[in-house]
Amino acid sequence: MFGLLFGLLGLAGAAQAATLALSKQGIQHLGSGGQLFFAGNEAAPADGAALPAWLARQRPADQVDLFGGAYWLHAQVRNDSNVAAWVLDPNDTLIDLVDLYVYGPGPHAAPHTLLTGYQRPHEYLLHYGRNVQLAPGATYDILIRFSSPYYARAPLFGVTTQQDYRKLVAKENFLMVASIGALLALGLFNFFIFSITLEKASAYYALYVLTYGLAWAMTFHVFADLFDWHLLQLHYVPFFLLPVFSTLFYTHFLRLRDYSPLLYRISKVNLVLPLLLLPSCFFALSYAHTLATIAISIWMLLALICGIVVWCRGYQPARFFVLAFVALMLPGFLILPANLGLMPAMVANAQLVTLLGGTLDGLLLAFALADQIRLLRNNLEQRVQERTLALTLSNDALLKAKEHAEVVSRHRIDFLSAMSHDIRTPLAGVIGMLKFALRDQSVKGRTQEYLRIGLHNGVSLLTILNDILDFSKIDAGKLTLETVDFDLLALIGDAAGIVQGQADAKSLLLRRELALDLPRYVRADPTRLRQILINLLGNALKFTANGEVLLEVRRARTPPRRDDRSDIEFIISDTGPGIDADTLPRLFQKFEQADHSTTRRYGGTGLGLAICKELVELMQGTIGVESRVGIGSRFHFTLPLQDGSAPAADALRPTRHARHACRLRILCAEDVRTNQIIIGTLLEGMGHDVTIVENGEQALHALGTGSYDCVLMDGRMPLMDGEQATRLIRDGGNGRFPIPDAHIPILALTANASEHDRQRYLAAGMDDFLSKPVDEALLFRKIDAIIDLLLARGHALPPAMPTADDTLARQFGLDDASTPAQAETPTPADPMTAPVHILPLAGLSPQHLQRIAQAFLMEAPRRLDLACHAVRDGNASAAAAAFHALKGSAGYLSRPTLHSLCHQMEALASNGQLDNVEPFLPQLQAALDVARRDLEDQPAG
Repeated sequence: MFGLLFGLLGLAGAAQAATLALSKQGIQHLGSGGQLFFAGNEAAPADGAALPAWLARQRPADQVDLFGGAYWLHAQVRNDSNVAAWVLDPNDTLIDLVDLYVYGPGPHAAPHTLLTGYQRPHEYLLHYGRNVQLAPGATYDILIRFSSPYYARAPLFGVTTQQDYRKLVAKENFLMVASIGALLALGLFNFFIFSITLEKASAYYALYVLTYGLAWAMTFHVFADLFDWHLLQLHYVPFFLLPVFSTLFYTHFLRLRDYSPLLYRISKVNLVLPLLLLPSCFFALSYAHTLATIAISIWMLLALICGIVVWCRGYQPARFFVLAFVALMLPGFLILPANLGLMPAMVANAQLVTLLGGTLDGLLLAFALADQIRLLRNNLEQRVQERTLALTLSNDALLKAKEHAEVVSRHRIDFLSAMSHDIRTPLAGVIGMLKFALRDQSVKGRTQEYLRIGLHNGVSLLTILNDILDFSKIDAGKLTLETVDFDLLALIGDAAGIVQGQADAKSLLLRRELALDLPRYVRADPTRLRQILINLLGNALKFTANGEVLLEVRRARTPPRRDDRSDIEFIISDTGPGIDADTLPRLFQKFEQADHSTTRRYGGTGLGLAICKELVELMQGTIGVESRVGIGSRFHFTLPLQDGSAPAADALRPTRHARHACRLRILCAEDVRTNQIIIGTLLEGMGHDVTIVENGEQALHALGTGSYDCVLMDGRMPLMDGEQATRLIRDGGNGRFPIPDAHIPILALTANASEHDRQRYLAAGMDDFLSKPVDEALLFRKIDAIIDLLLARGHALPPAMPTADDTLARQFGLDDASTPAQAETPTPADPMTAPVHILPLAGLSPQHLQRIAQAFLMEAPRRLDLACHAVRDGNASAAAAAFHALKGSAGYLSRPTLHSLCHQMEALASNGQLDNVEPFLPQLQAALDVARRDLEDQPAG
């Protein structure tokens, strides 16, 4: 840096150049025995004979002006060594252009011309030296023309052997690259530290050392030699920025605002002055190095004073800061006396020494930052100890609060379990008995209507109870979702079929519009999706007095997802009274309805929409509503559904009133008489022998004295509940009740329907779980699984016996005699030979299937016509779209021929292979004609 601060007095002109003797040690500076002249536009002499007269015409110069200019230097050299390979080396400062002319030996020889300098290519990397041959014993005149817009110091022109010069270049280049690389590494490392700690001092230090390295890389021509980038105006820009970044660093690092507010204010000079002087690089380049020297001098002096003051005031990391700036300023103190001629030069390359001093400065500042981090860590440890003590004091209170919260949570779960059991148990009995009563063919007329109303109210009450339990599970984070493959179209039809009766009762039209490009099979939780649809459709039907309810399902108009899921949008629109704008924002909150009169008129808990919202969000979807008073409402939700595959046929799903192949002796422990009748009737209808007991003690006594194949165990019973009884069974009983078979299958049968209860019963030793009200199909599958388990264990089970004379079965129409048409399941017809028909969907009446058939008959020919025209016109995308639409409609047909052809032709059209599509058109037309003929021949529903 002090290479910028101190310029030499220059090259002294001489009246007459003395001959310089050239030994193996070379000549350090040709100017010590040469002549210095001002240079104009004149050219160098053509040969040595013209040189004396040419020199006589030149105007002598006393010294080199550091503000720039052009000069001639003449020196006469006699090679007294036996070395012929030499290097002429302009050094110790930046020189824009250098022309070297070597005359001799002999007066009439043309000069050997060598060009170098900042703007010229360099023979040696990062150095100006040029090779020259000087014959031993010969005398040469060396004429040098050099020019530059400024000089940091007076240049030196040396003569060195090529061997020594190569060693010098290698040594200096190594030191340059190592120093600049070290500065770069320090800068990048501290940027990394800043990214972690966000400590500004690290960022400012990184900017400072990177700027320092950049400044000297430009001074040593790194960019000019490596990238051929010559832009002299930018050389001093980094030097002007050094005081700025350094001042930002040391004001933060030294905490100058706290330790010395006065020096903090004075230091702002280092932020303002360099930025004001920086434009001189572009508008007054000759003065830029002098102005930079002034700004840098003020900065270094002020920074050193700040470091010493803060160190003296007790901030220990400041000692490394002071040492760093001493290392930065030391090269100047060593070079200055030699520049002024007060002592011999102690270093050959002042700029390199300054770079090394700056690198040492950067390393010491890094130590200063490390010492600061150590000090902060010690302070932090002390503060952590203090905080740890405070946290320890409050930890007991937190533990007590946590224990209290856990007790409250357990009480809440226990309360929900108890309420679930105590409410669902009698309710299951009510619903079960009403269902059995409605099977009685002798019940007709008004009595049947009363029973239906009672069953409807019982199911409504069960729905409300399920809503409360569902929301409680969601609120407690206990609700889990399953992911299975299912038929989306069948599920939509099932949901619509469930609420169709509600629509028919109010003479409302329930319509569905399903997009043709909907995926048939998807992966998600079908139970929860069905629950959402039924809830929203039920709400729409409940609040709509006349008109219609429309269910639309389509692909959402959103950007494609990165995963393999598709956004499917479900829209439920109605022509009901609508909802005012003030109510919409709170509509999805729990226990909210449009107004209090809604609850009185329509009933409900206000939990349905809240549950829908929670379920949709659990499935990573969104839900919303728009409504206009007097026009209607539009509820919509979007779910990301993964494409699935057709689920395997459920071979275990029983037909209505099916019987198992084997007869089991089943012990049922149930304390409620209603449930005893329901469960006993269902199991007997499946062909099993059932023994009923009322509590756990009676169950243990029965197992100890009789032989049974499995146990259905209620969870809550008097005297001994199901959990206690199960644990005793698994332990082999006790002295009063020894159990011969501790591994007998036990099926939990309880109204406690939560996942928490399920895990509790399984942990007690039960094999499976069945909630009440009992689902007949699910009970059939559970017993079927127990039969498979017993057979695998080697149990010999008797075959089921028909009970045609069973009075209760005959009364409810469960026996084979009352349903002779169902005694034997007909073999399904071959779809390739049977007439084409619309596949039945769950919840759709024959009238609905007839409407689907009519829509197909109207739409399919038009789609085929569009496809044919597109093929003939060569429009592959339009053809693929038409085949795709026709394929979607054909998916409802019982015969797969039309669907398969459309799929194949769509793939060919999508790939642009229309020539391969055309041969299939007659087959497609024929398949469509067959489908239309069969559908038109079917009788109207």
